[in-house]
Amino acid sequence: MNKKRTLVIVLLLTMLFPAVVGISKAQAAYPSFTISEVKKDESVTILTQDMPKNLDWKVLMGEYNTRGEKGIEVATFNSGAGGSLSATFNIPDALKGRAMISIRIESLTGGYYYYNWFWNDQANGTWPTPAPTATPAPTTTPAPTATPVPTSTPVPAVKYPTFNIVAVEKDNTVSVVGKDLPADTEFTVLMGQMWTMGIKGIEAGTFNSGEGGDMAATFNIPAELAGLIRISIRLQATSGGWYAYNWFWNNTTQE
Repeated sequence: MNKKRTLVIVLLLTMLFPAVVGISKAQAAYPSFTISEVKKDESVTILTQDMPKNLDWKVLMGEYNTRGEKGIEVATFNSGAGGSLSATFNIPDALKGRAMISIRIESLTGGYYYYNWFWNDQANGTWPTPAPTATPAPTTTPAPTATPVPTSTPVPAVKYPTFNIVAVEKDNTVSVVGKDLPADTEFTVLMGQMWTMGIKGIEAGTFNSGEGGDMAATFNIPAELAGLIRISIRLQATSGGWYAYNWFWNNTTQE
């Protein structure tokens, strides 16, 4: 009986071992895309990676900082054999003239999505005007007067801080160039896993925006993130609610 029981255990372990090895090697791939070319007010070309096979997708564009959610549908496509593909989409009339535009791809089945943004007209583009705050109606109707209605002052367009990755030294440093930062604001630099947008990431530095506008800086990559393929990075103001995020390939590169 003992020999039979030992044989059964050995057979079970033999059957289990390949399954365990297979699971340990499995890695989930998520679709993503980068912006490869922009023709102002005309079109944007994207390059995708890790696309699942034979899925139908819709392409949405919207105002910057909306992630393309509930944006204008500009096209549909099928991912075919999956992996990498290049595609060009027209910029909708409603977004022509904008400085920056959000773009999003969503699978019609499977729940896949990914979003990004691009400069459409960095030098002279416009920004969305914040919606005016509604004035509550008076409880009683005031008597008419001869006082003229003052002319309203246009609300200035809001510029949001952004930054690009300009150089990476693998597992060591990342260099960024920022734009439209608010003046005299303390920022914390956070880094974390891909897809986290740097939220609750590891603090990698701090800086003050000084006079605001443009900035350039290099930050150390935290040791805890060494070896990661892609890293999220976030600039978070300690007051005022300002923030911007991006991500980079953890490979030695320089523009």
